Amino acid sequence: MQRGLLLAMSILLAVVTVRVALADKRAARAIRAEYARTAQYAKQKNVEGLLRQMTPDFLYKTKKGDVMNKQMVEQVMRAQYALIQSVDKRSTTIKRMEIKGNTARVTTVEELAVTMLDAQGKPRKVVSKATTRDTWVKTPQGWKVKMTEILDEKTTIDGKPQPAS
Repeated sequence: MQRGLLLAMSILLAVVTVRVALADKRAARAIRAEYARTAQYAKQKNVEGLLRQMTPDFLYKTKKGDVMNKQMVEQVMRAQYALIQSVDKRSTTIKRMEIKGNTARVTTVEELAVTMLDAQGKPRKVVSKATTRDTWVKTPQGWKVKMTEILDEKTTIDGKPQPAS
């Protein structure tokens, strides 16, 4: 009797483990697809698309520790995209992804290269490479980013290093 119960418990545990692994694979695939959409939206300067990927309570934390809410991020994006002539490169490399149920923490390296106008209207080549930690949550509308934290960031303008923001 005990042997049968032990065998049944082992089988149940194996089934649950397989289901969790499959759910995590589906979640990872969905989150990777969201990062691909982020790159596409950035290249198109599609602020609405980028905002749809965020939860209503989204937060953005700079390397210095300053925090912006979704509305502040929207204002900054709209102001920056108004000055950007072209998005020359936008990519995300996922370095680590940890999924626990309906939450995922993802460490990435983000690269962005744009041509934008300076205060005098002169075109400048801006290149940024940032390491981020993103927190994603599963919602009824799919996976949404809840928080982005900048862990490290390097920016150049016309090849000249800029101070961290």
